Formats: sequence, structure tokens, C-alpha cells
Amino acid sequence: MFDKNYIYAITTLVGTTIGAGIFGLPYSARIAGFIPAAILLLVLGFITIVINLMYAEVTLRTKKNLRLVGYCGKYIGKKGRTFSSIIVLFSLYSNILVYIIIGGVFLNSILSPFFGGNDFTYGVVVFAIMSIFIYMNLKFLEIAEFLSVILILSTIFGIIFKTIPHIDPVNYYSYNVSESFFPFGVILFAMGALSAIPQMEHMIKTGQKRIKSAIIAGTLIPIAIYLIFMAAVFGATGENTTKDSLQGLFLLMGNSVVMLGNIFAVFAIVSSYLVIGVDLKETLQLDFRLGNGKAWFLACFIPFIPFVLGLRDFITVVNVAGSISGGLTGILIVILFYAAKKKGDSKPPYVIKIPRFASFLIILVFILGIASQFAYKTW
Repeated sequence: MFDKNYIYAITTLVGTTIGAGIFGLPYSARIAGFIPAAILLLVLGFITIVINLMYAEVTLRTKKNLRLVGYCGKYIGKKGRTFSSIIVLFSLYSNILVYIIIGGVFLNSILSPFFGGNDFTYGVVVFAIMSIFIYMNLKFLEIAEFLSVILILSTIFGIIFKTIPHIDPVNYYSYNVSESFFPFGVILFAMGALSAIPQMEHMIKTGQKRIKSAIIAGTLIPIAIYLIFMAAVFGATGENTTKDSLQGLFLLMGNSVVMLGNIFAVFAIVSSYLVIGVDLKETLQLDFRLGNGKAWFLACFIPFIPFVLGLRDFITVVNVAGSISGGLTGILIVILFYAAKKKGDSKPPYVIKIPRFASFLIILVFILGIASQFAYKTW
């Protein structure tokens, strides 16, 4: 069961999931309170497992190699394709925008002492480098993804280890009932990794029934890491928790922890940015029938425009991207899941048995989460 392809599939999902969103979790706990944020993380984490399994079953029921837009066109129809196109493009573009923003912040922290510059300058550098990688259709080899995940996890636990002595348990007791849903968008953004599902299926070419357990494991690991990271950073910095987490730690423990976090951030950003960027380009090629050059240009440059125009607040973009695109994508996956059960090309190696009432509750959670975001002043 635990052959290298199976392990690589899990690390691909873990590596795609753990990205820039993790740095917004402690701040969301500061706004809502740790306990409400932790409960919401566990609830949305469980829902994410279900959504990931649903999407994987849809792809396994389909013989043709498509992406979400293509699946919606096939199983829901023209309206489903149009609606999904808007959601998917908004989701992928906003994700890339987040990585340009936060990539510039962290690269600036590492390089500005030597070369000068600012967040905007290094954001442009991140954009340029990653655009070249996406044009080359560069993908991490399975072993590279595995080693990257090991490095990322080691860095996270290094940060956690350094923050433990500074934790004040009093920080965990504060909460704000009116802001309980504030972490919704940040958590959904942090948990999003649907683009990794097709790659996992390619890795596990034989015995694809194991994809189910690989998806569960690959989603549970980030949930556990997010919970521990959020508890450690917020527990240590409390009301001084900053939007990117690391500046608050700098005030408490100095540059060594910040530099450690920056190293992790760069690896996490490169890994997730690359997967999402290539997935967006392939979506434009496979589902919209665009040529390689046009697909690359639209995939890379559209999210760069709002960055240049001044949309550079990390939490604002993460909350909007996570709540709206994440919530609508979740709803779409549930609808697609039931449509594919009726119209699928083949029987999948595993079948999820979930009551329709439970699916309705999942949709309701997404609707409430989306609606709640309009009450917060993060726009």
C-alpha cells in the first residue's frame, strides 16, 4: 500500500494545500478568537475532505482528460460550464494574485537587507520567475515535491518549537461572537487544493482505489499542521498577531524566527504557485481550446494587473478569494458530484456514500460563510 507513488501522491496534495493561506490563520484567530477559529477549521477541514473525495470520484467516472470547467460542461450543461468558468477563473486568478503579493513580502524580507527594494519590487520578481516556469510547463518531480514538503514541514515545526516557550494560555480564552465567521474565507483559501487531485490520479496509475485514502491522509495532515501552527503563533503573539504572522513573531523573538518563516514561505509559495499556474494554463488549453502561448499569457498576466494597480492587501484578497470562490466552488462540486453519478462514463474504483441531507448541510455552510463575509471590513 505504501509504495513511493502513493507517498508522492499524498505529498503532492499536502504540498499544494499548505501555502500562503497558513500565514493568515493566526490573524483570523485574533479577530474571531482561537476557539471559534479552531472549531471552524475542523468543520471546514472535514468538509474539504468530502469535497476532495467528491471531485476525485467525478474525475474517475470520466474517461476524457478534463478540468473542472470541462466536467461541468459535460455533466451539468452549457449553463454549468459558463458558471463554473467564472468561478474557476476567479479562483485561480485570485490564488495567483495572493502568491504574488505574499511572495513579494517574504522575498523582500530575505533580500532587501542585501539589495534594497520593497514588497512591490520583489512581487514583480516573483511574478517574472514563476511566469517563466509556467511557460516551460515546469512541474516538480515527485521526489522534488516530496523533499519540498519535508523541508516545509521541518520549517513549520521549527517555528512552532521556538514559539512554545512564549505561549500565554490567556490568549486562547478571548473571542468575539460577532466575528466568529471571519476565518471562513482564510480557512477555505488555506484548504483549497483541488488542482492537485488530477495529478494524484496520474501518480497512482494502478490500484486507484487507494486514491481515497491518499486524499484523506493528504487533507488531514494540513488540518493538523494548521491547527498547531495557529495555536502556537497566536498563543505567543496574542493581540500583536499580524496579518502575515511573521512580523508579530519578529517583535517577540527577533529576526531568526522571521528568517526561518521566510524560508518556509518561499518554498510553500513556489510549490503552490507552480501547481496552480500550470493548472490554470492547462484549464485554458483543455477547456477553452486556447493555444499554449495565449493560455500562458492569460494565466500569468491577468492576475498581475490588479497587483500593479494597487490590490496588495494580503488578508483582503485571501478572505475574498477563499470565501467567494472557495464557497461557490464547493457548492459546484456537490452539484457536479450527483450529476456525474447519473451520467458518468465508467464505474470509479471507489464510491462515496453520503446522504443528500448531509450534502445540503454542506451547501448551507458554504452559503452562510459567503454571506457572512459581506459583514466584514476586509474588502
